[in-house]
Amino acid sequence: MSSSTRIDGSLPDAGVSPATGIVFSRGWAVQYDWSSDSVGGSGQPSRLKSLSFPPPFDSDLDGVLRGQGKFSAFLYLFKAGKYLRIREATMTPDGPALDTPAAWHLPSSWTKLDAVFPGGGKKSGFAYFFHSDQYIRYDWSTDKPSPNYPKQIAPNWHSPGFERDIDGVIIGQGTFSTKAYLFKTVRRTVNRDGNPVAPHTPGSRVVLCPVYARYDFDTERSEGVVNDPAEVVRNWHGLLPLLDAGPAADTALQWCDGALTALAGGAPPAAALGHHFMTTSPTPAQLSAISARMQAVRDRINAIPAGFRYTPGLAVSAQTTPGTLTEIGDTFSTFHGPNGRAAVQIHEAVHFTFTGGVVVDVPEWSGATVNGVPIGVDPASGVAYNSISTAQAIANPSSYAAFAQEVTLHGDTRFGEGRRQE
Repeated sequence: MSSSTRIDGSLPDAGVSPATGIVFSRGWAVQYDWSSDSVGGSGQPSRLKSLSFPPPFDSDLDGVLRGQGKFSAFLYLFKAGKYLRIREATMTPDGPALDTPAAWHLPSSWTKLDAVFPGGGKKSGFAYFFHSDQYIRYDWSTDKPSPNYPKQIAPNWHSPGFERDIDGVIIGQGTFSTKAYLFKTVRRTVNRDGNPVAPHTPGSRVVLCPVYARYDFDTERSEGVVNDPAEVVRNWHGLLPLLDAGPAADTALQWCDGALTALAGGAPPAAALGHHFMTTSPTPAQLSAISARMQAVRDRINAIPAGFRYTPGLAVSAQTTPGTLTEIGDTFSTFHGPNGRAAVQIHEAVHFTFTGGVVVDVPEWSGATVNGVPIGVDPASGVAYNSISTAQAIANPSSYAAFAQEVTLHGDTRFGEGRRQE
């Protein structure tokens, strides 16, 4: 389905070399290296709160600005009609959050901004505020908007399809310093592999995914639009899979918490245990082993980004070296929807924590009927999921992912091969 990331914005660096900056989405951020045009090595994604963004400005931002001129010591964080000025050197607030429209001389109705971002190239002395189909250019040298604003986006930005309601903007750096990348979320019809197909194609699904236009500040017009969901992922060299991994970890943690609560509640969920651990009445030792592994999985997922990275050219969605590293590739985004990515996070966390020997690895869809569709036996394992023993299930990564889903979502969902784009 391509990515389901909503780009909220970016924070370019302060002009250092090599040129890097962070791109943020929801409560997560990824550092992008513009000199290599890629995400670089391990240790990503990071939570905005771990980068010292103070709450509630540590998620769902409208945008971020670095002050210029006499304001260069400050960052400005924008969210839900408020802004917070913080001292960049210490990442501490320089006073309380204030109303954005009044302080920045914006229309009083602009209580929710679509994007806030700095100009580049010959527009580098300005900041831009986007709201619906209008924008305001803010002049740092005068500390107020330029005259005769707001203006309409369409006749001034020359970016067809991006004339209103964008999600956020990524500002280019280094050799891309005159570029702005305008992102918005659209509906696309895709096949099981996440590639675009005609509407109503058998087996297709309508998904929400990001597309973007590349804009040049110097020529003041778009240089093209990328509408293919899979191409959007490929063009950003690891950015979107890592930004998808953060919300997937959040969802996986919710599922783990649901499973752990049920396991500790004195009345273990018999149906889910029967579906995924092949017994409706586990022994105390079996129940203890399942609970201990689920807690270890939760702890591992909560430790991300430790031992976590994007690997270009990876042939699978994810792979793990036990106790050391989990890697994801482009198909983490393109072959899975948001729930499928959360299932992958739990699956790989079992591999990560199981360092005591060979792990049985039978997918939850192997030989099962998922979404009303019979699916064949997994050729890699050659085993049907419901034929493994309880002892094998306790060592099987997919058993934990599917069990946590069923307990939390109150249904035997089995996200994966049978429900790729969900």
